Amino acid sequence: MSALHTRLFGLLALCWGCALIYFYHSQRIQDYLAKDFHTLVLAGGIGIIVLGLYSLINPQEKKSSCDHEHKHDHDHHHDHDHHHDHEGHLHDHDHGEEEHCGDCDHEHEGHGPVATYLLTLVPLIVAMNYTQDKLSNRGMAKKGLYEAPALNGLDAPAAFTREDLEKRVPKNEEGEFQLQLFAAYWAAGDREVQSIYEGLPVELEGRVAPEKIGNEAGDRMRIFRKIMSCCAADAQFVGVSMEFPDDAKRPAVDEWVKASGILTFETIDNKILPLLKVRVVIPTEEPYSEFLLRQ
Repeated sequence: MSALHTRLFGLLALCWGCALIYFYHSQRIQDYLAKDFHTLVLAGGIGIIVLGLYSLINPQEKKSSCDHEHKHDHDHHHDHDHHHDHEGHLHDHDHGEEEHCGDCDHEHEGHGPVATYLLTLVPLIVAMNYTQDKLSNRGMAKKGLYEAPALNGLDAPAAFTREDLEKRVPKNEEGEFQLQLFAAYWAAGDREVQSIYEGLPVELEGRVAPEKIGNEAGDRMRIFRKIMSCCAADAQFVGVSMEFPDDAKRPAVDEWVKASGILTFETIDNKILPLLKVRVVIPTEEPYSEFLLRQ
């Protein structure tokens, strides 16, 4: 590899290292990776930048240790002649010693460094500029947005009396419990917890999506959050249906909101689902991470 190519690959490494640092610094990484792993991305970006700088500062051109033409004369000096006479044909083989040095600078056919730069940089640039950092509604549906919670769901709330709930869950100025959305979702999978949450005045925080279940009257939307343990690939969506009164203002799809109302449960197609009968919905700022991490 020539010194020029070494420097170009160093620049390529710098681009990738800077991309990782950018994702870490801009917090875009929070949409793809759990917080516990952010430091690893930072360390990886710094390491790649160091390698890139080393290639730029100290490019070492690999030199050929032999400069010759490979000749295969089949002329081996074994102090004897291979003289064969096959049916009148005289074959005189003169085997010259074959010399080949293994560390030679040959030109091998391939896609070349320019193609490597394009194949590596173009997808990176396009992805950084055009990725929306979110799934479509169809993608969220495949990740469980409209699924019913399983019975005795993961991380079911530990409070089993109204008194325990009063002690553990804060309230807003209206006296409504500021309940974690995932707690309202999993409550539908535990009949004992349902009896505690049924008719409870609550405030839920999350993003808004269209409702596809029990929305024949067109008066419903869905509030949801994401849960992930490692990265976006293992993300799961949990949501609660919101039923609006006729005079209530509807939020926009994908808007972050705090929705207040009465939490209840309904049965649709033999599945118990949580339902928030909305009193009011107000816009809110997106929290640090859209994901509920390991809760």
